[in-house]
Amino acid sequence: MFVCRSCVRKTLSSAAGETRLLGQPLRSSLAPASSHRSFATAPPAAKSESNDVESALAFAAQPAETVDLEAKRAKRLEFAVNKDLQYLKNNFKIAEHVLKKLGSGNFEEALLLTRKASRNQSVVVSWNHLIDFLMKQQRLSAAIKLYNEMKKRAQVPDAKTFTIIFRGCAASQHPKMAVAEAIKIYNSMLVGTVKPNTIHLNAVLETCGRAGDLDSLFTILKTMNEGLRAPNNQTFTIILNALRNRPDLQAGLDEETTARNHAQNIEKARLIWADAVNRWQKGRIVIDESLVCAMGRMLASGHDAQARDILPLLEQTMKVPRFDLTEGATVAGESQEEPQPTQVAKPVQYAKPGPNTLSLVLVCLKRIKKTSLATRYWQYFQTALGVSPDKDNYIKYLQVLQMARGSTAAANAIVAMPKEFLTPFSYRVAFSTCIHDSLNQHAFSNACKIFEVMARKSRYPDALSMRLFLQCARSNFRHLTEKYADDENAASQAIGKQIVTAIDLLWPSFRILMSSFSFSDRPTKSPEDLFDLSRGELQEAIATARRMIAAMDKVVQEKMADEEVCRVLQSRRVVLNKLVERHVAKEYAMDERTGKKLPASEQAGLDADLDRALRKASVY
Repeated sequence: MFVCRSCVRKTLSSAAGETRLLGQPLRSSLAPASSHRSFATAPPAAKSESNDVESALAFAAQPAETVDLEAKRAKRLEFAVNKDLQYLKNNFKIAEHVLKKLGSGNFEEALLLTRKASRNQSVVVSWNHLIDFLMKQQRLSAAIKLYNEMKKRAQVPDAKTFTIIFRGCAASQHPKMAVAEAIKIYNSMLVGTVKPNTIHLNAVLETCGRAGDLDSLFTILKTMNEGLRAPNNQTFTIILNALRNRPDLQAGLDEETTARNHAQNIEKARLIWADAVNRWQKGRIVIDESLVCAMGRMLASGHDAQARDILPLLEQTMKVPRFDLTEGATVAGESQEEPQPTQVAKPVQYAKPGPNTLSLVLVCLKRIKKTSLATRYWQYFQTALGVSPDKDNYIKYLQVLQMARGSTAAANAIVAMPKEFLTPFSYRVAFSTCIHDSLNQHAFSNACKIFEVMARKSRYPDALSMRLFLQCARSNFRHLTEKYADDENAASQAIGKQIVTAIDLLWPSFRILMSSFSFSDRPTKSPEDLFDLSRGELQEAIATARRMIAAMDKVVQEKMADEEVCRVLQSRRVVLNKLVERHVAKEYAMDERTGKKLPASEQAGLDADLDRALRKASVY
């Protein structure tokens, strides 16, 4: 143990510079008198002797126990690093050991090891690992400081170093700072030993694009050449995505200004796409799905006439057939600037379609009101192209079918959807499609097929989906009235049978739904807490119960079923009615206990619900 703190300072002064953390120096380390910089968010000013004195005074003011612990820690770290360096004979082994230390989260030891190894040999790979670690931790400023320290220690950055820095800037959560640092380092490369290549160019363009800085993006784009920085498919993809996500297009401007900005933006995109197609025809770049979809989504952001060019675009680059055209026909507003595959001068490699392309096709069909073609494209992509639809594809397909009122295709899609893709939203869209497909005599049958999937694959059924299913049974009866146009009683019995079928399917699922509120796995302290926590979901379930009561009343009061069926419905109605009554009573009790007062209109609604529930309970 040291006798005085002055001795501690002198003893640790040699190790202080080595054990200093990036932006977090050890308490026992003093600022060295040399030109070594400490790391901070902003560039520090030149250190003066007064700062050293203040640091020394602050260090001397620490308790003796703290000084002893940190001194021992620094010595242990120093000893461990020196021991490792005895066995790490080459830079490959050192880089491997640094990566292992970083993998275990021991950044301090990895940094000290790299600094010590830098005295005698080149360990650029180890520095790259350190910078990459900080970039992944979203410590942009600290990573740039470490890059500067690397150069001061005579460690010459290589191409991989700059790739790590630029990709880290592109993924940074501080886009403005990232753009400034990336451009500064990129410009230094233009006059340095290591020249930027296409990978560096794309990473810097990605940084500018994510920050919405199009001026800087096009400035960097001017450094493109036909040699080391020749553009590739990723370059054009980044530019098109940056144009589509321009911040000024997202602003709340008037419709005329927004339309004009979109038109100008798409014209720029067309020029960039023409350059890409020209290079593709000459075999200088490969067009892939990402690039095609980037251009397609740019067209989809414009008006309908521009969106029509999406299908010709896919035919040109992917040889996807045009189901919207008959042989020899043309579409109004279709662009003729881009050549068809038969016009390509040299053999080229076409892009391979995938889920992204299928999603783009569905968006296009919805925009140009060609929803009837959705099923043809859906089947073609799966059978002819071997594309496996993802979750987003299924959702977009269901939304297009909703517009097309294709309940049969919607039911088939729900049946084919993997269990992990099925959500309450997908069921709701499918049931809504069945409701609006009123001209289809099989709409209710399709709804029953969808409901069976929900009952089988969902842990708890969705309350709103259940109400939509019941609505489908009550509203889709046009085919029955037409079938029994001459017999009103027969038509009424057929409609009643349809409603009773829906209630029979709903009954076990509704009981399962209500049991979820009694045996909940949510951590609560009391039943009141559980009721308050699930209050919104319970209100949805009670709303479903009320719709079921209304449907039962319609069947019973209008005698749309035989007496035996009506007696079953009456007994079920009593159960539902008591359930509603208990819920309304709990709502009143909860509001009185918590002191919450509802608006007069809502309070009157609750009073009416309670009176109605009590009155109907005494009827049957």
